[in-house]
Amino acid sequence: MLRRPLVAGLSASLAIALAACTATPDAERGSGAAPSADPHPAPEVTVSAVDDDDASPTPTSATGASGTPEADSTTGAADADSKSIELDPSGHFALTVSGGEFTEVTVTDADHPEVSVDGTFDSGAQGSDPSAPATASATETESANAGGSASDADATPSEDGTPSGASTDRNNSTDSGGDADPQGTRWVSSYGLAGDAEYEWKATTVAPDGATHEASGTITTTEPQGRSARIFTVIGDDQEVGVAAPIIVNIGATVPESYRDDIEHRLSVEVTDEDGTEREVEGSWGWLYDTDGISRVHYRPKEFWPEHSKVKVTMALEDVPFSQTRFGEKDVSLDFSIGREQTTTADAKTHRMIVTRGDETIMDYPASLGAARSPSFNGTHIVMSKAANYTMTSERWGYSTPVRWAVRIHNNGEFIHGAPWSAGSQGSANVSHGCINLTNERAKEYYDSAIYGDPVIVKGSSVSLSKEDSDVADWVYDWDEWQELSALD
Repeated sequence: MLRRPLVAGLSASLAIALAACTATPDAERGSGAAPSADPHPAPEVTVSAVDDDDASPTPTSATGASGTPEADSTTGAADADSKSIELDPSGHFALTVSGGEFTEVTVTDADHPEVSVDGTFDSGAQGSDPSAPATASATETESANAGGSASDADATPSEDGTPSGASTDRNNSTDSGGDADPQGTRWVSSYGLAGDAEYEWKATTVAPDGATHEASGTITTTEPQGRSARIFTVIGDDQEVGVAAPIIVNIGATVPESYRDDIEHRLSVEVTDEDGTEREVEGSWGWLYDTDGISRVHYRPKEFWPEHSKVKVTMALEDVPFSQTRFGEKDVSLDFSIGREQTTTADAKTHRMIVTRGDETIMDYPASLGAARSPSFNGTHIVMSKAANYTMTSERWGYSTPVRWAVRIHNNGEFIHGAPWSAGSQGSANVSHGCINLTNERAKEYYDSAIYGDPVIVKGSSVSLSKEDSDVADWVYDWDEWQELSALD
């Protein structure tokens, strides 16, 4: 009988307690209520010119009193919308992010998408504060809900507390959940840019709350100054060459060392088999000494080329500065093939010349090499050219002698050729002025088999080839020495 009042009293108490715990709508709480958490503003990316001497960024635009970017007359110019920058050819640039860090940066040459535009990340070693607003944003992915342009460096807060220049549309950012890999607050290009070109950069940044954002912009360059210079290659298109043939590129100008890395990183070599399947071939470019105002850059593999390969060389050098007054005339491409593997070995001690194809010996001839006073040179030579009739001349030794079936293997005067006058010494004594003497019949057989780039190895002599006295000294260097001739790190 007494339980009914107790239950009624308990129900009333619960109703009062639940009412006290129920949230009051914002409109009923008054203006003093704390707002809900807003997403962190999107990081802002700034593009700057870089001083080549110290790699420090020099902003090329700044927001003036009128809000119009002010161009830096010495390093570059920014468009009025702050979404692009113009640099001189060979210029370097930096991307800097405030309010976050980079996770990825890509830069593409619109005319040469196959050319990588590399750069390095750091954490803003120039003293920049990652949390400070940038002086001029190149361009930030904008939200449909954003209160202003991403280029407004002094953006004012909107009603929801988010800076008006920041992206607030969560569809334009991604919560990475902490998986993004921050790389730093600054990215600097590693190589100078080509002239009269347009580059597009894209950057992915991560905000402190873990959300990722996209930014992009363009960089254009002015036309190069001075005169154009042509590019020449020794190998011709569709030519078949031997397995030791270097790729020789002669530049019709003298290239200072400070420009060589910008040129070399725009050179590429692709090797495939006869069916077009890629072959992994380790190789490197090397800059040899200049001759007669011409700079020379050669490419050779670590080992001889694999036989029956196809090689494609791409040189994206149009409007690329070669110096302060010279630049590339046009892009150049080269396609050639590697023939059968034929190697010739001439031994000054055994007085024989042996020619092999793969593991098979196809010629084994008695020969006469250079005499003691005019020895042949040890080392790897290559077939450079050949002539059915040729006149050997020497001021030093005072002769002018016509010969048959001459195959040049070095520009120091070494040939393989017919020498019927030394037939009695061939196979037993070295009596030549440095050449490899054969009978005319044997010389013709070798002549008919030889192609440009076939290796010719001389051994057993008293002297060796020098790195300084040949147009083709590529195989005189060991691999470590050759790699040091590259202009790239």
